[in-house]
Amino acid sequence: MGAAWGRRALRAGLALGALALVLQGLRGWLAAKRYEFSPAEIAQLARHHAGLDHELAFSKIIVELRKRHPGHILPDEDLQWVFVNAGGWMGSMCLLHASLTEYVLLFGTAVDTGGHSGRYWADISDTVISGTFRQWKEGTTKSEIYYPGDTIVHLAGEATSVQWSAGTWMVEYGRGFIPSTLAFALADTLFSTQDFITLFYTLRVYAKGLLLEANAFFSTFGC
Repeated sequence: MGAAWGRRALRAGLALGALALVLQGLRGWLAAKRYEFSPAEIAQLARHHAGLDHELAFSKIIVELRKRHPGHILPDEDLQWVFVNAGGWMGSMCLLHASLTEYVLLFGTAVDTGGHSGRYWADISDTVISGTFRQWKEGTTKSEIYYPGDTIVHLAGEATSVQWSAGTWMVEYGRGFIPSTLAFALADTLFSTQDFITLFYTLRVYAKGLLLEANAFFSTFGC
């Protein structure tokens, strides 16, 4: 009996050790790799168009991003507004760029909504184009309100309470291990709304983003 428990403990220890090595390697890779975008670039571009009608602002932002990052922004035929249900809130996103380590998307809501931010292995920044966004940080007793032109930074490992007023639209940039964010982003869809069409749309557009990045990567080698 004791020997069996010992073997189980050894296997568990080895598994935890292997997981720790994988996570450490992942952290090193994320810290050392070159990124296509920067948080400052996306925030500055969004601030330049803050206060405009959100649809006009988004169209200008898309045009500018395609000029700056040719081959890294999804074509018009692949742009789609997709519902997002997560943490008790509901919004809509339009994915512009996605890879294993970065994403750029447009996000917002036409109705008042709020809930839990999620806790990610990624740094996420949002710059408000229109409306208002309220954030209540973990460990505090007061919330903050953000207005058009403001940028909200949600660091990896953080959790907050979030609230959007109706008509709030923003530009979002995420950097980190992006597949890890999908569990939170899809949990309400899987276990609450069971809106599997939205699930399909979400996975399809992310796959299109990955394929676009794969094509950009191999094109640098003349493939």
